Amino acid sequence: MIHCYAINRFNSKAMQIRNYLILLVLGISLSCSDDDPEEQQAKDEIGNLEVLVVSTDNEPLEGAIVTTLPQTEELTTGALGTVLFRDIDTGEYEVSVLVPAFIIPTKKTVTVVPGTTTKVEIETGPDPIEPTPLNIDLLLKESYESLRGPNLFDATGYPYYWGDIGADILYSNPSLITNIVNLDRYSINTGDKIIEDVWTDHYKAIRLCNIGIEAIENVDYVSDQGIDENIMLGELRFLRAMLYFNLVKLCGNPVLVTSAVVDLDNPPETVQDPLKVYELIEEDLLFAENNLGSSGPSNRASIAAAQALLGKVYLQMAGFPLLQNDKYAKALAQFKKLEGSYTLETNYSDAFSLENEGTGSEVIFSIDFDTDTGNGGNYGVYWGPLGIAQQDNLWLVPGFPENYFAMPDAVTSPVTFPMDTEDSRFFQNIATFSLQNGAMENEEEINNWRPYRFRKDVALSTNPNEESFDFPYLRYADVLLMLAEAENAINGPTALAYDAINQVRRRAFGNTENDIPPGLNQLEFLEVLLKERQLELCYEGVRKDDLIRTQTLQSVIDNFNQDNPQHFKEYEPHEYIWPIPQMEINLNPGAVQNPGY
Repeated sequence: MIHCYAINRFNSKAMQIRNYLILLVLGISLSCSDDDPEEQQAKDEIGNLEVLVVSTDNEPLEGAIVTTLPQTEELTTGALGTVLFRDIDTGEYEVSVLVPAFIIPTKKTVTVVPGTTTKVEIETGPDPIEPTPLNIDLLLKESYESLRGPNLFDATGYPYYWGDIGADILYSNPSLITNIVNLDRYSINTGDKIIEDVWTDHYKAIRLCNIGIEAIENVDYVSDQGIDENIMLGELRFLRAMLYFNLVKLCGNPVLVTSAVVDLDNPPETVQDPLKVYELIEEDLLFAENNLGSSGPSNRASIAAAQALLGKVYLQMAGFPLLQNDKYAKALAQFKKLEGSYTLETNYSDAFSLENEGTGSEVIFSIDFDTDTGNGGNYGVYWGPLGIAQQDNLWLVPGFPENYFAMPDAVTSPVTFPMDTEDSRFFQNIATFSLQNGAMENEEEINNWRPYRFRKDVALSTNPNEESFDFPYLRYADVLLMLAEAENAINGPTALAYDAINQVRRRAFGNTENDIPPGLNQLEFLEVLLKERQLELCYEGVRKDDLIRTQTLQSVIDNFNQDNPQHFKEYEPHEYIWPIPQMEINLNPGAVQNPGY
């Protein structure tokens, strides 16, 4: 894959600095490859898309970055201001144009028709967020919206490429030729485009946070909403902590960038130290906890969200690879702060229902995908029930759905309907049906079952960027299970630890007869707890983090390989993290590659 980095000529030092930051320090690539970021199954109908980017005075703009959603490739306009997307699937696309000197992209929706070149002109500029003074309202809005990106938390984001694949919940459809297959099987290279895209999009979002933080600290901003500046700072620092927490788990040793301003004559020293990254995350979340509001919709940062996330961060630090055991006590203290403020929904399904979005008792922080505001998502598009999902990218690991039954080994194909299990989570998380000719049909073969979570009326079509749901980044069930883990690590399986996990199980089963049996030792309790987290939190992007933290990833992969040799995972111990993208190494002389890559 060839990467070409556009170096635009600007008339001012400020623009040079901004361009330097985008293209050098953060390693953001402008790909000129003809390879799709995710090669899906071939489709019969394809077309071309030509985009002309012009300024407000109708002059063609060179060096503008043009992307599409659904993703195709990332192109940069030449002297004529045009780019051409060749042989892409027909259908509706959102075209996004970003001029490197600007902050907010310009977007336009276009429909690609088969067998021809669809042409669209996009006028961009001036930037709706002026560098001085900064419109902080728009920047904060864009910072939240960045979380919906395809490489952040949409259906092809963190839960998809990291959270549940490569372990014992989901695996990639082996008939596809996609990047997700390589990630799932640990066939990872430093130049893989998906790793570059994930790295790049995280740093783009971090850059927005840094710009806003510096503008507020320098009192160089305007706001029409009159929000207290410490609250705005708390929100931006919460979001920055979220993003760096992703990166430090993904890549182990990300580059730490805390400023949006760079002195070209004295470029900053490259800082690559996971302890310093965690230190920044902790500082950001402590600030957020002390300055955010205590109430509001779950799609905005709050005191409780900062407390829950900081507890999750401490718990991860207590485990592998840092093994800072003192952090268990800090994690436990954070989780206890949430007692009484949140409760489990009465029914498991209510935690994910459209009716409870933003107002439920369980979800602490969510990322909202809403078609009414033009911000729909793709959960149900890339994976889900046969006949409903447009693509069939993710399959259930054999043995995982059976774990919802009292006697897993007794569940064999062909199954008999109706299914008999007391665990209500099974019916929310496993699609035992398909849609055929507009009618739901039970699937008697277990290998035709699929992952499911955000259920909707099956009569509604599934369309790219048009699925409404709230992705639960933090919810109280997760907090209870993390509290049990921290308490067990400190004091063993005490009454407090048992009560926390049993609250989750009683909701799942609707009774106390399925409580965890008493008398477990510390290791046995941890094993039961990890299984409970697998069943409760599947598809929420936490499974691999759990296994890495508790040093059980290797054994889980070994068991998978033994049971599924046809889908063998070529895992090596250093692959518990990804490599630093090679483009960053090439651009940044101070960047150091992770061991083993």
